Amino acid sequence: MTIEWAPLSAADLPAIAELARRCLDHDGGLPATTSPSFLERRYAAGPGVGAYDGGGLIACAAARPAGPATAVTGLVDPAHRGRGLGSGLLDRLADGPVRLEIESLTPEADALFRARGFRRTFAEDVFRRDLTLPLPDVPLPAELAVEEWSPATEEAFHAAYSASFADRPGFPGWSRQEWVDWLVDDEFLPGCSLVARTADGAAAGFVACAEGFLIQVGAVPGWRRRGLARALAVAALGRMRAAGATEVFLDVNENNPASAALFRGLGFEAVARRARYEN
Repeated sequence: MTIEWAPLSAADLPAIAELARRCLDHDGGLPATTSPSFLERRYAAGPGVGAYDGGGLIACAAARPAGPATAVTGLVDPAHRGRGLGSGLLDRLADGPVRLEIESLTPEADALFRARGFRRTFAEDVFRRDLTLPLPDVPLPAELAVEEWSPATEEAFHAAYSASFADRPGFPGWSRQEWVDWLVDDEFLPGCSLVARTADGAAAGFVACAEGFLIQVGAVPGWRRRGLARALAVAALGRMRAAGATEVFLDVNENNPASAALFRGLGFEAVARRARYEN
C-alpha cells in the first residue's frame, strides 16, 4: 500500500470526524472530542496534513498558534498504527517550539514522543460512570444547605471554588469573572451545579456540571474529610440522571490521587488519559 500525504482543508472535516470516532472506539476518552465544534477548533484553525491510503484518511494532524509555541494535535487510525504515520505527522508539523495535545494517550505514542525529545508536562485521566446503575446513598451534612447556580449564588460558588483549590498545584487564581467565563457555556447545567453553605452563609463546597460532564467538585479546607465532596457529587449525579443523562465523564489530574480515589469509590472507571508534551 502507498501512503499519500496532502494538506487538510475544511472539506476533510467529515473524514476527520469518522477517524476520530474510530480512535475513540479503540482508545476510549471523551465523546466530546468527536464533536464538530471540537474538531473544527483543532483541525481548521491552522495548517494541517493528512495521510491517505486508497483515498481514505488514515491519519491527520493540525497546528495552531498557542502563545510562543505551536499546538499540534493528531489522530492515527488504530488499524494502521505501527506504520510510521505518527512520525510522519511529527516530521511535517513539529517544527520549532511545539506543544503536543493528546486526547487518548497510548504507551506507543508516549514512547514516540519521548524518543523525539518531547517531555510530558501535563496529564489527567478521563473517568466515566454509567448513570443507569444505582448511586450510593450519601447524605449532605445536616448543618449545610445547598443552592443551585444563579446570579444570586454566583459569588458563593466562586468563593467555594477559590478556597477549595487555592492549595492545588497550578491554581490560576482567577477572578470571579474569569472563572465564570471559563466555566459557563451553552452546555453548562445550572440546575445540577450546587453550592453548600453554612447557616451564616459561608461557602463550604461546590459542584459544577455540564451536559454529560462533572466539571469540578471541591470542599473548602475546613470541610474536607467529612464526606462533603462525595455528597455533592452524588447529589449532582442524581440531578443529571433525573434530567435524562445515562453516563457522565470527568477529568482528574494525575497529581490528585485523592480525587481519583473519591470518584472510583462512586463507581467511576478510568477510560483514557489526556496529556500534553513540549519540546
